Amino acid sequence: MEMKELKYKVLENGSLVSEVSIKNIRPCIATEGKVRVLMQLDAPLEDIISSLVPMYPPGKVNYVEKKKILTLSIYGRLITLYPSGKVTMNKTLDKEDAVEIITDVMKAINQAYDNLESYSNDSKTIEKVNIPNISQIGPMDIYNCLPQTDCEECGEKTCMAFSFKVLSGDKPLNECLPLQEPWHQGRVECLEKLLGPEMMNTLGWEGY
Repeated sequence: MEMKELKYKVLENGSLVSEVSIKNIRPCIATEGKVRVLMQLDAPLEDIISSLVPMYPPGKVNYVEKKKILTLSIYGRLITLYPSGKVTMNKTLDKEDAVEIITDVMKAINQAYDNLESYSNDSKTIEKVNIPNISQIGPMDIYNCLPQTDCEECGEKTCMAFSFKVLSGDKPLNECLPLQEPWHQGRVECLEKLLGPEMMNTLGWEGY
């Protein structure tokens, strides 16, 4: 039996999205006692979905560029966003939990939309903004830009271990103290070229 659609107005002044509808709730096959939720936002995401990518640590993002499908591994679950505004979410407690989590994601969507509008020079047409191909960045890429001193000041035994933690969002970049020394400015520039300013900010580098 199909459930009745549930609509929620979660953001009063959302610039792009403000409402979400729960279309379906089913048991989560992978996790007993939790559910899978199918939702629909009140606006399509096709124009802004790629701009969400640098707002999350690369290790938590899977973006299929050709189909413009973004999967986020956040809040202990997988959240998949589609160009149409459809959203799927697994490992969820109940509908209240789903609404709480999607509200945070919708805030990020509106922020991405606002950022694109500012780039468009007040034009009615949203311009595409070039961003690094985050999906192809791995821990070795981060490591190659670090001082590689294995000093352990960040709390990790090696710079490679730190690179994994940075990529997953579990350690901020600014915990690499040698990276903040002026003689390692070239290393910072390496990271800036690799990640771009927005991802540097996402990964916890001060000054962005």
